[in-house]
Amino acid sequence: HPKIIVCLGRIAAMQLIRPDFKITREHGHFFEKDGVLRMATLHPAALLRNPHNKPAAFEDFIRLREKMDELGLQ
Repeated sequence: HPKIIVCLGRIAAMQLIRPDFKITREHGHFFEKDGVLRMATLHPAALLRNPHNKPAAFEDFIRLREKMDELGLQ
């Protein structure tokens, strides 16, 4: 049973977090659903198309690491 699920992109987030998920506004934030934390970040293909978004995606993974540390996960 996972503790955290990371969605790569809007389509995955719309399926696993909620149908009206807005990736540009909500990436990097944690949502609890069915006892599991979920977070979305920008899709790797989107980062290749728009490299200026890479710092935002990097920040998302920093937040993920901080949350994992907070929960005592490796």
